[in-house]
Amino acid sequence: MSNLKLLFIGMMAVLLSGCATYSGNSMVDSSDPWQAVNKPVFAMNDAFDQALFKPLAQGYNAITPQPVRTGVNNFFSNLNEIDNAINNLLQGKPNEFATSIGRLAINSTIGIGGIIDVASHMGIKHAPEDFGQTIGALGSGAGPYVVLPLLGSSSVRDIPGVVLSALLNPLAWLDDISFRNIMVGVNAVDSRSNLLAKEDIASEISDDKYTLYRDAYLEEREFEIADGNLDDSDLTSDIAE
Repeated sequence: MSNLKLLFIGMMAVLLSGCATYSGNSMVDSSDPWQAVNKPVFAMNDAFDQALFKPLAQGYNAITPQPVRTGVNNFFSNLNEIDNAINNLLQGKPNEFATSIGRLAINSTIGIGGIIDVASHMGIKHAPEDFGQTIGALGSGAGPYVVLPLLGSSSVRDIPGVVLSALLNPLAWLDDISFRNIMVGVNAVDSRSNLLAKEDIASEISDDKYTLYRDAYLEEREFEIADGNLDDSDLTSDIAE
């Protein structure tokens, strides 16, 4: 797996963190027993992001018209429908499986390779799932929180799923390594650009960036695995596993 692909996976992990809802309550220590290692790795990742990815994302937003950015987002989102379909099938969700297959077929054809999200305009909503969610749906707890070099937020449960999901992405199948790396790099920068507007909000919520990202990631993952069917007590007990 190329380094650029690893960076892409990391950016997607951070994207999940940035989109999550922060409750204001730090997770119990049992979810983060490796904090002594995680914090320095998080600081390294953050420094790398601030020095490289954030400036690239800001430049990308500055020079790329919104319709083009939307098309790029749609294109890469469409590639993930393969992952969505397989994991919906593995989780015994036939309707969601059909939804993912339908979105892939419609957007890949009528939507010009996924650039236009025709399926959403037709009322066919996303049904996103990944292998980490599948493993969690089978009853596995998250295990300890992990911050991986360059890969960002994860958990012991989610690490195998991240690798498998990356291998299912059609970008991994490209024979032209140079073109593949370019595509992965564009995906990473585009994903990072979507976080720019969220950073100011995050800074207003908490000055402790590490805790904010950790709690947001763990809460979001448990929420996704339960398909949103969690109350506060369920969420806390599940993350503590």
